[in-house]
Amino acid sequence: MTEKSAARKAAESTFKHEDIVDNAVKLGKDQGLEVEATTGNDPRGDIRVDREDSENFLDLLENTIDKNQKKRGE
Repeated sequence: MTEKSAARKAAESTFKHEDIVDNAVKLGKDQGLEVEATTGNDPRGDIRVDREDSENFLDLLENTIDKNQKKRGE
């Protein structure tokens, strides 16, 4: 098998990034938080969260990551 080209690596990285954003938004919305993906090249980031929900959203992400790391034994 040949090594992946830089273009293929960049495309795969973009798809992974989009999956992460989509999953984070879904996780927040499933918990009733006001969360949405930004569009274009927003200088503030890829996910917009209402100020009132930001701490809950960050806690939710942290707990989800911690739980998944424990499942994998990390």
